[in-house]
Amino acid sequence: MGALGGAGAVGAAVAALYVACLPPSAPGGDSGELITAAYELGVAHPPGYPLFTILAKLAIELLPFGSVACRVNLLCALLGAVASSLLFYTVVRLSGTHAAGIFAVGMFSFSRLTWQWSIAAEVFSLNNLFVGLLMALSVHFEDATTAKERSKICKAGAFCCGLSLCNQHTIVIYVLCIVIWVFSRLWRERELTLGHMLELTFCFLAGCLPYLYLPASSYLNKARWTWGDQTTVKGFVTHLLREEYGTFALAKSENGSSMTDMLLFQVTHTKAELSLLVPALAIAALLFSLTRQKVEKPQLVWLFSWILLTYSFFFAWRANLDISKPLFKGVSEKG
Repeated sequence: MGALGGAGAVGAAVAALYVACLPPSAPGGDSGELITAAYELGVAHPPGYPLFTILAKLAIELLPFGSVACRVNLLCALLGAVASSLLFYTVVRLSGTHAAGIFAVGMFSFSRLTWQWSIAAEVFSLNNLFVGLLMALSVHFEDATTAKERSKICKAGAFCCGLSLCNQHTIVIYVLCIVIWVFSRLWRERELTLGHMLELTFCFLAGCLPYLYLPASSYLNKARWTWGDQTTVKGFVTHLLREEYGTFALAKSENGSSMTDMLLFQVTHTKAELSLLVPALAIAALLFSLTRQKVEKPQLVWLFSWILLTYSFFFAWRANLDISKPLFKGVSEKG
């Protein structure tokens, strides 16, 4: 069985397990708000999550069974399963072995937080899907042998980057790191022309089109519950940049835990969720790619490691919540 077939089988298995554990109603957190916004076609809290709202509305209207909340929960479970299949595909393409893909999917998909937020009406499983999709596209880009093939992958990637930002903004770190890596490769290949840049910009903006939903919903004003007024440029920008919460921060409060405390929290949390085995294997893989000359796709190993470190430090810097309080600790865990 090839990587693609294996990814389909793994995704189906994860979906079956997720669906078997679906809660029948809204499980808490932001789920109730997100379900209500989708059901009434209103606007959720900043940044609005227009893509999730549209997909959830489609699930509510098209799925013929279960409560409204259960239908959105099911959508998230299926999105989470697709994320798992993309992770499997990427790991197999990097390692050349199905066993590594199964191990990666098992540790990720069935960890406490991934499982918890993949069966709930939340934006995290869709975000995981986009992370997996960008990683898979990076593998294809690295394997591309012609300028035409690289151009097609870049256009698809640019569209996916724009679309991913219509969900959870934390993915911007992944997007920036991958864009820098792709542009450096195109520059070396002398393919980073003005025309190509314009094409990629157009594809990226096309991916951002779901944000038109926010002013449209606000203008129609039919939802009994909605957040803010996005019919003005100021209202739209305020919502898009999360200015009410603090742009690129979890809150406007400046009395949160220090960056050092957040980094230690991440380490402790990783140990509790995944055991010491996973970080030990990750470090071993980095050392292996550094010392061996015939490592498969070493550039991608370092790219994904760079993304992880950049995201961890950025989140620790901007996650300005007091994690000594259980509520804020739970919010930080989601990041």
